Amino acid sequence: MALYRALAFIGACLLATNAQAQAPGTEIFLIDLQRPEQPPKNISQHAGYDNQPAFSADGSTIYYSRMEDDAQTDIWCFHLQSGRRYRLTDTAESEYSPTPVIEQHAITVVRVEADGRQRLWQIDLSDHSSRLLIEDMEPVGYHTWFSPGAVALFMLPEPFTLTLYASSQERLNVAQNIGRALQRHPKTGELLYLDKNRVPWMIRAFSSAGEQYRDLAPAFPQEEDFAVSSDGDLWTGVDSRVYRRGDGDSRWSLVAADLAQHGIRSITRLAVSPDRRYLAVVSGE
Repeated sequence: MALYRALAFIGACLLATNAQAQAPGTEIFLIDLQRPEQPPKNISQHAGYDNQPAFSADGSTIYYSRMEDDAQTDIWCFHLQSGRRYRLTDTAESEYSPTPVIEQHAITVVRVEADGRQRLWQIDLSDHSSRLLIEDMEPVGYHTWFSPGAVALFMLPEPFTLTLYASSQERLNVAQNIGRALQRHPKTGELLYLDKNRVPWMIRAFSSAGEQYRDLAPAFPQEEDFAVSSDGDLWTGVDSRVYRRGDGDSRWSLVAADLAQHGIRSITRLAVSPDRRYLAVVSGE
Protein backbone atom coordinates (compact mmCIF):
# COMPACT_ATOMS: atom_id res chain seq x y z
CA MET A 1 0.00 0.00 0.00
CA ALA A 2 1.10 3.51 0.40
CA LEU A 3 0.23 6.74 2.07
CA TYR A 4 -2.30 8.81 0.06
CA ARG A 5 -5.45 8.71 2.14
CA ALA A 6 -3.48 7.60 5.17
CA LEU A 7 -3.08 11.30 5.82
CA ALA A 8 -6.82 11.54 6.20
CA PHE A 9 -7.49 8.17 7.76
CA ILE A 10 -5.64 4.99 8.55
CA GLY A 11 -3.84 2.99 5.92
CA ALA A 12 -4.81 5.11 2.96
CA CYS A 13 -2.92 5.83 -0.23
CA LEU A 14 0.47 7.43 -0.57
CA LEU A 15 0.66 11.13 -1.18
CA ALA A 16 4.24 12.29 -1.11
CA THR A 17 7.37 11.47 0.77
CA ASN A 18 7.45 14.76 2.65
CA ALA A 19 3.95 14.09 3.99
CA GLN A 20 4.75 10.75 5.55
CA ALA A 21 5.49 12.20 8.97
CA GLN A 22 1.82 13.12 9.21
CA ALA A 23 0.69 9.49 9.07
CA PRO A 24 -1.71 8.72 11.93
CA GLY A 25 -0.66 6.51 14.81
CA THR A 26 -2.01 2.98 14.42
CA GLU A 27 -1.54 -0.39 16.08
CA ILE A 28 -2.03 -3.96 14.87
CA PHE A 29 -4.00 -6.37 17.06
CA LEU A 30 -4.26 -10.16 16.74
CA ILE A 31 -7.58 -11.81 17.61
CA ASP A 32 -7.73 -15.57 18.24
CA LEU A 33 -11.03 -16.58 16.63
CA GLN A 34 -10.92 -20.00 18.29
CA ARG A 35 -10.55 -18.46 21.75
CA PRO A 36 -12.88 -15.47 21.81
CA GLU A 37 -12.51 -15.19 25.57
CA GLN A 38 -8.88 -14.15 25.16
CA PRO A 39 -8.28 -10.41 24.76
CA PRO A 40 -6.77 -9.24 21.47
CA LYS A 41 -2.98 -8.97 21.49
CA ASN A 42 -1.17 -5.83 20.39
CA ILE A 43 1.54 -7.29 18.15
CA SER A 44 3.09 -4.05 16.89
CA GLN A 45 3.84 -2.46 20.29
CA HIS A 46 5.16 0.70 18.71
CA ALA A 47 4.07 4.33 18.94
CA GLY A 48 3.31 5.67 15.49
CA TYR A 49 2.30 4.13 12.18
CA ASP A 50 1.97 0.31 12.06
CA ASN A 51 -0.36 -0.85 9.32
CA GLN A 52 -1.26 -3.10 6.37
CA PRO A 53 -0.90 -6.56 7.95
CA ALA A 54 -0.65 -9.56 5.62
CA PHE A 55 -0.25 -13.22 6.61
CA SER A 56 2.39 -15.39 4.98
CA ALA A 57 1.10 -18.31 2.90
CA ASP A 58 1.80 -20.76 5.74
CA GLY A 59 0.24 -18.47 8.35
CA SER A 60 3.38 -18.35 10.50
CA THR A 61 4.22 -14.69 9.95
CA ILE A 62 2.49 -11.33 9.62
CA TYR A 63 4.17 -8.76 7.39
CA TYR A 64 3.35 -5.11 8.04
CA SER A 65 4.56 -1.57 7.36
CA ARG A 66 6.09 0.42 10.23
CA MET A 67 7.15 4.05 10.27
CA GLU A 68 10.09 5.20 12.34
CA ASP A 69 10.58 8.65 13.89
CA ASP A 70 12.33 9.94 10.77
CA ALA A 71 9.23 9.19 8.65
CA GLN A 72 11.03 6.26 7.05
CA THR A 73 8.70 3.28 6.53
CA ASP A 74 10.02 -0.27 6.30
CA ILE A 75 8.48 -3.73 6.27
CA TRP A 76 8.51 -5.56 9.58
CA CYS A 77 7.48 -9.09 10.55
CA PHE A 78 5.76 -10.66 13.51
CA HIS A 79 6.30 -14.39 14.06
CA LEU A 80 3.16 -15.86 15.61
CA GLN A 81 4.72 -18.80 17.44
CA SER A 82 7.67 -17.00 19.02
CA GLY A 83 6.09 -13.55 19.31
CA ARG A 84 9.25 -12.07 17.82
CA ARG A 85 9.20 -8.83 15.82
CA TYR A 86 11.94 -8.07 13.33
CA ARG A 87 12.72 -5.72 10.45
CA LEU A 88 12.62 -7.16 6.93
CA THR A 89 13.65 -4.09 4.92
CA ASP A 90 16.03 -1.29 5.85
CA THR A 91 16.31 0.95 2.82
CA ALA A 92 16.68 4.63 2.02
CA GLU A 93 13.20 4.50 0.46
CA SER A 94 9.87 3.75 2.11
CA GLU A 95 7.96 0.51 1.53
CA TYR A 96 4.27 -0.17 2.00
CA SER A 97 1.66 -2.84 1.28
CA PRO A 98 3.63 -6.08 1.86
CA THR A 99 1.90 -8.84 -0.12
CA PRO A 100 2.98 -12.50 -0.49
CA VAL A 101 3.58 -13.53 -4.08
CA ILE A 102 1.63 -16.60 -5.18
CA GLU A 103 3.83 -19.70 -5.45
CA GLN A 104 7.03 -17.79 -4.64
CA HIS A 105 9.14 -17.26 -1.52
CA ALA A 106 8.80 -13.51 -1.91
CA ILE A 107 6.65 -10.52 -1.18
CA THR A 108 5.87 -7.45 -3.24
CA VAL A 109 5.75 -3.91 -1.88
CA VAL A 110 4.93 -0.42 -3.05
CA ARG A 111 8.20 1.49 -2.79
CA VAL A 112 8.39 5.28 -2.70
CA GLU A 113 11.56 5.85 -4.68
CA ALA A 114 14.04 8.71 -4.26
CA ASP A 115 12.39 10.72 -7.04
CA GLY A 116 8.92 10.20 -5.51
CA ARG A 117 7.74 7.52 -7.92
CA GLN A 118 5.60 4.74 -6.42
CA ARG A 119 6.21 1.45 -8.15
CA LEU A 120 5.91 -2.25 -7.42
CA TRP A 121 9.04 -4.02 -6.16
CA GLN A 122 9.65 -7.66 -5.26
CA ILE A 123 11.65 -8.75 -2.20
CA ASP A 124 13.19 -12.21 -2.04
CA LEU A 125 12.59 -13.63 1.45
CA SER A 126 15.68 -15.83 1.26
CA ASP A 127 18.28 -13.07 0.97
CA HIS A 128 16.12 -9.91 1.27
CA SER A 129 17.29 -8.69 -2.14
CA SER A 130 14.86 -6.52 -4.08
CA ARG A 131 14.15 -5.74 -7.72
CA LEU A 132 11.79 -3.50 -9.61
CA LEU A 133 8.94 -5.69 -10.80
CA ILE A 134 6.93 -3.39 -13.07
CA GLU A 135 8.73 -0.46 -14.64
CA ASP A 136 5.98 1.16 -16.65
CA MET A 137 3.11 1.31 -14.11
CA GLU A 138 3.01 4.16 -11.59
CA PRO A 139 1.93 5.62 -9.27
CA VAL A 140 0.73 2.43 -7.56
CA GLY A 141 -1.27 2.76 -4.35
CA TYR A 142 -2.10 -0.85 -3.40
CA HIS A 143 -2.04 -4.27 -5.00
CA THR A 144 -2.86 -7.95 -4.64
CA TRP A 145 -1.91 -11.03 -6.66
CA PHE A 146 -4.65 -12.30 -8.93
CA SER A 147 -2.73 -15.34 -10.22
CA PRO A 148 0.94 -16.44 -10.32
CA GLY A 149 1.47 -14.25 -13.38
CA ALA A 150 -0.95 -11.37 -12.89
CA VAL A 151 -1.23 -8.67 -10.26
CA ALA A 152 -4.14 -6.32 -9.54
CA LEU A 153 -3.07 -2.70 -9.08
CA PHE A 154 -4.84 0.22 -7.40
CA MET A 155 -3.65 3.10 -9.55
CA LEU A 156 -3.49 6.77 -8.54
CA PRO A 157 -4.70 9.49 -8.95
CA GLU A 158 -8.46 9.81 -8.53
CA PRO A 159 -10.69 8.37 -9.75
CA PHE A 160 -8.69 5.40 -8.50
CA THR A 161 -8.43 2.73 -11.18
CA LEU A 162 -8.23 -1.05 -10.77
CA THR A 163 -5.88 -2.46 -13.39
CA LEU A 164 -5.07 -6.13 -13.94
CA TYR A 165 -1.47 -6.41 -15.14
CA ALA A 166 0.32 -9.45 -16.60
CA SER A 167 2.82 -7.72 -18.91
CA SER A 168 3.31 -4.49 -20.84
CA GLN A 169 1.15 -5.97 -23.59
CA GLU A 170 -1.37 -7.60 -21.24
CA ARG A 171 -3.19 -5.16 -19.02
CA LEU A 172 -6.86 -4.57 -18.39
CA ASN A 173 -8.67 -1.69 -16.68
CA VAL A 174 -11.27 -3.47 -14.56
CA ALA A 175 -13.00 -0.63 -12.69
CA GLN A 176 -12.78 3.01 -11.57
CA ASN A 177 -13.58 4.80 -8.32
CA ILE A 178 -12.63 1.84 -6.15
CA GLY A 179 -11.74 1.37 -2.49
CA ARG A 180 -8.27 0.51 -1.25
CA ALA A 181 -9.02 -3.11 -0.27
CA LEU A 182 -8.15 -5.66 -2.96
CA GLN A 183 -8.54 -9.39 -2.34
CA ARG A 184 -8.37 -12.64 -4.29
CA HIS A 185 -11.26 -15.01 -3.61
CA PRO A 186 -9.60 -18.24 -2.39
CA LYS A 187 -12.28 -20.53 -3.85
CA THR A 188 -13.33 -18.93 -7.12
CA GLY A 189 -10.12 -17.08 -7.96
CA GLU A 190 -12.12 -13.90 -8.57
CA LEU A 191 -10.73 -10.46 -7.86
CA LEU A 192 -12.64 -8.69 -5.08
CA TYR A 193 -12.79 -4.92 -4.79
CA LEU A 194 -15.03 -2.14 -3.47
CA ASP A 195 -17.17 -0.28 -6.00
CA LYS A 196 -17.74 3.28 -4.75
CA ASN A 197 -19.89 4.34 -7.70
CA ARG A 198 -23.13 3.57 -5.88
CA VAL A 199 -24.74 3.95 -2.47
CA PRO A 200 -24.24 1.86 -0.47
CA TRP A 201 -20.75 0.96 -1.63
CA MET A 202 -20.64 -2.59 -2.98
CA ILE A 203 -18.06 -5.36 -2.64
CA ARG A 204 -17.84 -6.85 -6.13
CA ALA A 205 -16.11 -9.81 -7.75
CA PHE A 206 -14.44 -9.80 -11.16
CA SER A 207 -13.63 -12.91 -13.19
CA SER A 208 -11.21 -12.66 -16.10
CA ALA A 209 -13.06 -15.52 -17.79
CA GLY A 210 -15.48 -13.60 -19.96
CA GLU A 211 -14.78 -10.44 -17.92
CA GLN A 212 -17.77 -11.07 -15.69
CA TYR A 213 -18.79 -9.06 -12.61
CA ARG A 214 -21.05 -9.91 -9.70
CA ASP A 215 -22.14 -8.21 -6.47
CA LEU A 216 -21.15 -9.91 -3.23
CA ALA A 217 -22.24 -7.68 -0.36
CA PRO A 218 -22.98 -4.03 0.44
CA ALA A 219 -20.39 -2.38 2.64
CA PHE A 220 -21.25 -0.51 5.83
CA PRO A 221 -21.53 3.27 5.31
CA GLN A 222 -18.11 4.80 4.63
CA GLU A 223 -16.29 1.53 5.45
CA GLU A 224 -14.00 0.54 2.58
CA ASP A 225 -11.82 -2.11 4.25
CA PHE A 226 -12.64 -5.79 4.09
CA ALA A 227 -10.88 -9.16 4.04
CA VAL A 228 -11.74 -12.62 2.76
CA SER A 229 -10.89 -15.87 4.57
CA SER A 230 -9.94 -19.23 3.06
CA ASP A 231 -13.55 -20.42 3.20
CA GLY A 232 -14.76 -17.43 1.19
CA ASP A 233 -16.30 -15.50 4.09
CA LEU A 234 -16.04 -11.72 4.07
CA TRP A 235 -14.85 -9.78 7.14
CA THR A 236 -15.09 -6.09 7.99
CA GLY A 237 -14.86 -3.77 10.96
CA VAL A 238 -17.00 -0.88 12.13
CA ASP A 239 -15.55 1.20 14.96
CA SER A 240 -14.81 -1.41 17.68
CA ARG A 241 -16.89 -4.21 16.17
CA VAL A 242 -16.05 -7.04 13.74
CA TYR A 243 -18.59 -8.47 11.28
CA ARG A 244 -18.54 -11.55 9.05
CA ARG A 245 -20.67 -12.48 6.04
CA GLY A 246 -20.64 -16.03 4.73
CA ASP A 247 -21.05 -16.94 1.09
CA GLY A 248 -24.78 -16.92 0.43
CA ASP A 249 -25.66 -15.02 3.62
CA SER A 250 -28.14 -12.19 3.26
CA ARG A 251 -26.64 -10.00 5.96
CA TRP A 252 -23.53 -9.29 8.02
CA SER A 253 -23.26 -11.08 11.39
CA LEU A 254 -21.62 -9.59 14.46
CA VAL A 255 -18.52 -11.57 15.45
CA ALA A 256 -16.86 -9.38 18.06
CA ALA A 257 -18.24 -6.34 19.86
CA ASP A 258 -16.97 -4.01 22.59
CA LEU A 259 -13.33 -4.32 21.56
CA ALA A 260 -12.88 -0.73 22.70
CA GLN A 261 -12.04 -1.99 26.18
CA HIS A 262 -8.95 -3.60 24.62
CA GLY A 263 -7.84 -0.41 22.87
CA ILE A 264 -9.53 -1.17 19.53
CA ARG A 265 -11.80 1.75 18.67
CA SER A 266 -11.51 2.40 14.95
CA ILE A 267 -10.92 -0.75 12.88
CA THR A 268 -9.61 -0.26 9.37
CA ARG A 269 -7.40 -2.83 7.65
CA LEU A 270 -8.04 -6.53 8.31
CA ALA A 271 -6.36 -9.84 7.42
CA VAL A 272 -7.39 -13.43 8.17
CA SER A 273 -4.85 -16.23 8.62
CA PRO A 274 -4.93 -19.06 6.05
CA ASP A 275 -6.22 -21.52 8.67
CA ARG A 276 -8.93 -19.01 9.66
CA ARG A 277 -7.82 -19.07 13.28
CA TYR A 278 -6.49 -15.53 13.59
CA LEU A 279 -7.78 -12.14 12.57
CA ALA A 280 -5.38 -9.20 12.41
CA VAL A 281 -6.97 -5.75 12.63
CA VAL A 282 -5.60 -2.24 12.53
CA SER A 283 -6.90 0.41 14.91
CA GLY A 284 -6.00 3.99 15.66
CA GLU A 285 -3.93 4.59 18.77
